[in-house]
Amino acid sequence: MGLLSDFCERVKQTALAGGADIVGIASIERFDHAPPELHPRGIFSHTRSVIVLGCRMLRGALKTIEEGNYWQAYNCDSYQYINEILAPHMLRKVILLLEDHGHTGVPMHNPFGFHAGRPVRPGGTKPDGGLSLRVIGCAAGLGELGRSKLFLTPQFGPRQRMYAVLTDAELPADPLIEPGAICDDCGTCSRACPAGAIPAQRTCEVRIGDRIYTHGPLDCEKCCVVHTGWDPRYSPFVTEESTPDNPPGYYQFLQHRFRHQSICGARGCVRACMDHLEKTGRISKQYHTPMIEGEQWTIPDSGQTGS
Repeated sequence: MGLLSDFCERVKQTALAGGADIVGIASIERFDHAPPELHPRGIFSHTRSVIVLGCRMLRGALKTIEEGNYWQAYNCDSYQYINEILAPHMLRKVILLLEDHGHTGVPMHNPFGFHAGRPVRPGGTKPDGGLSLRVIGCAAGLGELGRSKLFLTPQFGPRQRMYAVLTDAELPADPLIEPGAICDDCGTCSRACPAGAIPAQRTCEVRIGDRIYTHGPLDCEKCCVVHTGWDPRYSPFVTEESTPDNPPGYYQFLQHRFRHQSICGARGCVRACMDHLEKTGRISKQYHTPMIEGEQWTIPDSGQTGS
C-alpha cells in the first residue's frame, strides 16, 4: 500500500507540475450507476481508475467582461489556451509517467460525445463517445454540481475546466465531497443568467457511490443564443444588421484567432455564482477586488427589455 500511495502522489505531483491546479482520483466502482454510453469503460475497457485534473480560468479575464471592457482574454485563455494548449500538455505528462510504469492512459481533453458511426462489435458502444467531466470531477472528490450544472470546487467555485485520464492503474480514490458543501442553492445563477436557461428546480440527479448530486435541467438552446453573443442586450458587438451570414467583424476575429466565440462570459453561471461564493466565504480563494461591484450591466439602447 505504501508503494501504491507513493506512486499515486507522483501522479498528482506530475499533474500539478504540468499545469493543473487541482487533481483527484476516482475508482471505477464509483461509476456503477452510470449509463453505458457515459461509463469510462465505454471509452477504455480496462479502466480501473480515473485521474481528474482541473485548471482554473483567469479571474481577470472574467472581470473585464463583468466591467464591459475587454473580451479577448476570456476567449484566448479560458477556451483556446486551457483547452487546446495546456490540457494536452499536462495530460500527456501524466500519461507518460503511467507508461513508464507499464500502465496505459487515455486522455480526455474536452469530449463532446458525438457517438458517431456504429459499434464495431455486437453490443459495443458507438465510437467517439464522451464522458461528463463535471460528473467525473464529483467522482474524484474534487467538488460538486451547482444548480447551473457547472462543476464547483472548494477553491474556485465554478471557475475551472476539467480533464481526465482513464487508466488501467489501480490507484487509491479520494474521498467524495458532500452535496451542498459548496453550493447553498441561493439561486443567484438562475437570476443572473441573461438567457433564463437555468431553472430553479434541481430535478436532475447523479448517483456516485452513496452520494446523490443534483442540478437543474439547463436549457442549452436558450443559453446558446446569449453565449454566442446574439442578444443585443448582452453583446456590445452585435447590431440590427448582424446575421449568422453577416456576423460582426469581432466575431469573425474571435473565430479566426481563437476558434471560440464566447460573448456572454458566463454572466450567471460563473461570474455571479463565483461572486456569491467569494463574498459568503464558501470557497477558499479570496481577492482584493470583488467580481461584481454594483449592478451587472445591460445595454440600455438595445431595443429590448433588460433582465
